[in-house]
Amino acid sequence: MKKQQDLDEYLILEEFSQEMKELFAYCPQKCEEKILEVLSRYPDAPQPQNLLGILAEYKNDKILAMKHYRAAWALAADYSPSSANISRLAEFDYQRQYYFHVKDVQQKDEEQNTYQFLRRVLG
Repeated sequence: MKKQQDLDEYLILEEFSQEMKELFAYCPQKCEEKILEVLSRYPDAPQPQNLLGILAEYKNDKILAMKHYRAAWALAADYSPSSANISRLAEFDYQRQYYFHVKDVQQKDEEQNTYQFLRRVLG
């Protein structure tokens, strides 16, 4: 029973992350209130912390962003968006390509695999 409830919560939170990605594209200011509301309902979930990190990074507060990403990572070490955001934020060649949910990380991995394949084939 507990596993089904955990799965349901995970799916709800991933869907919420997708909604925030869409809202963030045209009105990032409206995201914060919704994220804090979800954080209060799911305090042990990594998704709200990851989203707060994205919001802090958008506001140019990289230190606070890193704190939120690390909090998300501490809550669930296997949550790939937070670890991808940590890696991206710490890179020397910093780029603002936020990872809102697992699908974003999977897409990035597929693009990297294609690029590496083409480099091997083309030399």
